[in-house]
Amino acid sequence: MKNILIPTDFSNDAYNALFYASNLFKTKTCNFYLLNAYSERTPILSRNLERGEGNGNRKGLLEQLKDESCEELKRTFHKINLDNKCRNHTYELISKRENLIEAISKTVDDRHIDLIVMGNKGETNGFGLFLGSSTTKAIASIKKCPILSVPMDAEFKMPYEIAFITGFKRTFDAEVLHPLKEMAAHCGSAIRIAHINEEEILSKQQESNLETLKTYLNPIGHSLHWMPDFASKTRAIEVFLEELNIGMVAMVNYDHNFFENLVKEPIIQKLACKIAIPFLVIPGKT
Repeated sequence: MKNILIPTDFSNDAYNALFYASNLFKTKTCNFYLLNAYSERTPILSRNLERGEGNGNRKGLLEQLKDESCEELKRTFHKINLDNKCRNHTYELISKRENLIEAISKTVDDRHIDLIVMGNKGETNGFGLFLGSSTTKAIASIKKCPILSVPMDAEFKMPYEIAFITGFKRTFDAEVLHPLKEMAAHCGSAIRIAHINEEEILSKQQESNLETLKTYLNPIGHSLHWMPDFASKTRAIEVFLEELNIGMVAMVNYDHNFFENLVKEPIIQKLACKIAIPFLVIPGKT
C-alpha cells in the first residue's frame, strides 16, 4: 500500500501531476490524498461569488472558500476517475484553511505519506519559477518525504531510464537511497549515475562513496556516466538527459549541496525551457 499526497490549487499543472501519478502507479495499490489549502487571500473561482470587504464579511468569505474548495476537490476526483479510473486506487479529499506548506507537512505526518507529487508550470525565468513557487517551497521545507515534480506539459511515459545526479561528496545509506531504488524497481528502470567532472580525479572519500552507492543499488541495473564540466552545470545535465533519453531525474537534497548550487545558477532558465521530465527530489539526512 502506497500513500501519495497530491497538493492541488485546481490548476492544469496540478491536475497533470495527479494524472501522471495515477498512471505511474496504475498497477500498484495506492491511497491518493488530494489536498487543497486555502486562506483569505485565495482567489474565489466562482464568477457568481464576490469577495467581501471588511471584517464583517470575513466569515462569509471563508465559508465561500471552504465550499468552493470542497466542490473543486470533488470535481477533481470525478475527473481523474473519468480520465484514468483504477480499481486499486482510493481517494481522500482534504480541504484545509491553512498555509500550504504547513498543510502538506501535517498531512505527511497524519497520513503516513510515502511520496508527494506536485505540478510545475514550466516557467522560463528561473529555476524557482520553473518548479513553481509552491513546489520550490515544499522542496526547501519538507524533509520527511520525497517530492516528485511533474512539468505541466509532460506526457506520461514510464521512465525506463532514471538519471541520479550526484557529486559523491556525501555518504550514502539504505534509508536515503530507498525512494530511488523503490521508484526504479516499480518502473523497471535502469539507474544512470551522473557525475560532473568538477575535479580531475575523485578523492578517496568520493571513491568510497561511489563504491557504497554501487553496492546499495544492486541488484537494480545501473551504470556510471561522467559529464563534462561545462561552464554551466545545467548545460552538462541538459546534454546528458538528451543523449541517454532519460525519463526522470533524481537528486538528493542535502543542505548546502550541489542541488542548491544548481538552483542558484542563473543559466538554469535555459534548462527550464527544454526539460520536460519529472524531477524526483529525495530528502537527505539533516
